Amino acid sequence: MIMNLNYLEETIRTSKYLVCLAGMEFMREQNVAYHRDSDESYRIEEKYGYSPEELFSARMFNTHAELFYEYYRNEILSKHLEAGKGNEALARLEEAGYLKTIITKGIYNMPQKAGCKNVINMYGNIYENNACPRCGKIFPIEYIKNSDKVPLCDVCKSTVIHPGVYLHGEMLSNTVISHAVEEVAKADTILVLGMNLNSSLCKDMLPHFTGKDLIVIHKEPHYLDEKATAAYHGAVSEILPEVAESILDA
Repeated sequence: MIMNLNYLEETIRTSKYLVCLAGMEFMREQNVAYHRDSDESYRIEEKYGYSPEELFSARMFNTHAELFYEYYRNEILSKHLEAGKGNEALARLEEAGYLKTIITKGIYNMPQKAGCKNVINMYGNIYENNACPRCGKIFPIEYIKNSDKVPLCDVCKSTVIHPGVYLHGEMLSNTVISHAVEEVAKADTILVLGMNLNSSLCKDMLPHFTGKDLIVIHKEPHYLDEKATAAYHGAVSEILPEVAESILDA
């Protein structure tokens, strides 16, 4: 394993098509609580009487829409999150032409808030495509925030608006999956941020990667690090800005 930041810098600098896979650990660095974290899961179940997985599911949306939206407003839409230095570094690398695409399961548009343009949100996001399942009308996030209990379509009147995110039990968009796979297949370098190679996003995407360099940045060593070209252990929000500054300010 190569453990020198100079190698990471040189790989990014010379890459022809760099794609980033961004994981939950990276989002936690920006104070995004993950519902499967034990403390968060316990708090939510105590408050609502259901686990986060049950609450954030198609079944809950379809059968208990009022409770679903109580949880969604209080725990998802109420967060005020800043992009963070890691995402700002990605935006600088993208603007300079080094980074081509970011693929993430995050729903808060953190890379976009930092200025990134080419982002694939595998699970959608809270801001866009809040839609009426019947007529297809799109509603802004404010409409859901300000609605009384359950947001209803103002055209169809009785139809509950579906949020712009994928819920547990729903199929992801084939179009989105295909786009992500195409980007990974074109990459000569993959940068895995804030997750290990056993994560679901890596397992879904990396079989399509045929490029040269696979580089991982995450906090704790993992047995699959040996599958990467290089692994760096630490916070993405500390390592990546240093690397971007070295590359762009040279």
